[in-house]
Amino acid sequence: MTVLQVVVAGGGNERKDQEKEHYWSIYSDQLTKRNATIFHNWAHRVALEKLLYPESASTTGSNINLYIDQAAALHKAFLHRDVADSIPMSTENFTDIATMSSPVSVSMARDMWSTLSSCEHRREVVGEQKACATSVESMHKFAVSALGTSGLHAFSTSLDVPEVGISSPSHIYKVVAVRAVTAHGANKEASNTVTCHSMRFPFALFYCHAVNPTRIYEVTLQKDEDSLVPAMPRMPAVIRALAVCHVNTSGFDPTLNYWVKLGLKPGEASVCHFLTRGDVLWTPASVA
Repeated sequence: MTVLQVVVAGGGNERKDQEKEHYWSIYSDQLTKRNATIFHNWAHRVALEKLLYPESASTTGSNINLYIDQAAALHKAFLHRDVADSIPMSTENFTDIATMSSPVSVSMARDMWSTLSSCEHRREVVGEQKACATSVESMHKFAVSALGTSGLHAFSTSLDVPEVGISSPSHIYKVVAVRAVTAHGANKEASNTVTCHSMRFPFALFYCHAVNPTRIYEVTLQKDEDSLVPAMPRMPAVIRALAVCHVNTSGFDPTLNYWVKLGLKPGEASVCHFLTRGDVLWTPASVA
């Protein structure tokens, strides 16, 4: 039985309307629409500034203050395609989605609104292509459209990366090995890729986007024991993670603190970020 069928069998339109009103009243008491959008934009901006690091650090011997976000929906199942295609992912349909995902906590409602806001509005980089995928088919369809080929390879980051992510400023890792996944040859030519990030939602939903050209590396990092703080949770001694490096940054937001800290402007340096456990990277088969 699909999720949608559960809702239909639950007592008709009157009960469905009551549940919609119930979930919206819970959510609106905690966070207004306007504040939810402001919170989402602020939280995403803070996370983005932590994630980014210069591509020049993707070299053996470099030290990286490692930040990898927490896995959002690693064990969530995709909806059946027919069900997924019948539900437009927008804040306008928030109460319908919350009702069919019953029960929904206030915390999950906030995450749902943030995710739906991303699906509608987030376009951090000029020229970015994006889509929210709620089925395997829709994820693949977007990747084919963005990359212009049906011959694709999909990658996910190593199981070495913990589900809880790595977000403490005290965790310093040294780069001990770097392998180019899509950047081949002496000139390390860039290629086009699509990255799909798992989002916090009651069922599997991926925010897929293409900010090209990119270079993709598998980076092996070893923990610097001297940087450990006893009170901090222990992290893996060695991690293999996928790093996505955006070569052309001229369309990036110039007000990010990241640029201020480096004393640079967008377009003056390529930037990278590590993929979270469960994220999916799509590349043309010809470059992987």
